[in-house]
Amino acid sequence: MSSDVMTRVVMEGQGTFVRVRRPAYWLYVGLLAFGLLYIGDRLSGAFGHLAGALWVPIVLNGLLAALFIWILGRMDLFEREPAAVRAAALLWGALVATSFAIIANNAMVSLITKLYGVNFATKWGAALAGPINEEWLKTLGVVCIVLIVREHFQRSMDGLIYGAFVGLGFQVVENLTYAINNAVSNPNSDLAGSVSVTLLRILIAGPWSHPVYSGVAGLGIAFAVTQTGRTRAMRYGVAAACFLAAWALHFLWNSPLPAWLPKGLAFFAVYGKGALILVFFFILYGISARREWHWFTEIMHDEPESVITPAELESMRTLRTRRLARKKAAKDYGLYGKRIMTRLQRAQVVLGEAKARCKRADGDLASAPDVLLARANIVGIREELNAPGKKRIGLKTRKQEGEDVGEPPAR
Repeated sequence: MSSDVMTRVVMEGQGTFVRVRRPAYWLYVGLLAFGLLYIGDRLSGAFGHLAGALWVPIVLNGLLAALFIWILGRMDLFEREPAAVRAAALLWGALVATSFAIIANNAMVSLITKLYGVNFATKWGAALAGPINEEWLKTLGVVCIVLIVREHFQRSMDGLIYGAFVGLGFQVVENLTYAINNAVSNPNSDLAGSVSVTLLRILIAGPWSHPVYSGVAGLGIAFAVTQTGRTRAMRYGVAAACFLAAWALHFLWNSPLPAWLPKGLAFFAVYGKGALILVFFFILYGISARREWHWFTEIMHDEPESVITPAELESMRTLRTRRLARKKAAKDYGLYGKRIMTRLQRAQVVLGEAKARCKRADGDLASAPDVLLARANIVGIREELNAPGKKRIGLKTRKQEGEDVGEPPAR
């Protein structure tokens, strides 16, 4: 492998976000500094006066963020996005997009009020200002990250994950600003005001809010960047369609319920809107996940059964099939077998990532160090379990069921 190829492989593998030679990186740093100063200035005074009323919202939003991070970390089954890049996406949403959105939303609501009156602005201001201002600000975060670390965008799923992290950062800071505003305006107490609006936003809007909208838009950006074999019109058309879909989902959620709707149905209407948003999101996710699966089967199909068997390859399709494989290993070989199967599945994903990096760098799969190391790790995991005194592990195909799988020799 040439030194240039080796450098490119190492650069991709290190997961760093710092790219001092790329102008987009310094644009990101400058905007992040502005957002930090702006949000810090707006929140610091409130924290000084309302510290006792804000610790509960901070904890609740921290738990919300942790839950979303856990979920998003398991949505891409065949690659784990670098922590530094995920953090960069989160910070863009929390500081950059939020700060500019506050400025733009205030200006737009003020304009709507002057043009159409207070009643119209109260009813439709959030439905118009939110999607119009916030979605493109969050989507620009995904675009900026593409310009900084293009090597971490290989398939559409990458854009969905990074977009969702941008939306998550935005949602957490937005929730905190609502908590502060409600703490000040609540006639009962600061704590009651901040906690009530936080619980309301988390329980009602939490499952289908900004991470979903931005994930949809991010998927479109990644499709345009990665699907180089398709026509430019199709790539950009999909990106535009995904952005418009994100805008429409946001508008749907922010739009007021019809005046003629009976109050008794308001609860079902609100959650009905949320369900529609989630259904649309998971349809797109399912399409993207199938493409991920096809990519993995293509890159791993030439591996010998000592690395991955056909049945193991099939079991890698979804989280459910992976859990079933681990459950079967636990049933056949005990807890030790389950742990080994978990390690084996992770090692097989690592091998797929290593082969993909090598191919992108035009390297030699037969001699690439990270590919050889990943294969050796898989073989070592099998040998660890198949050592004398331990049963042989490996998912069997239907044809192999009932056949002798090679019991270890008697000691």
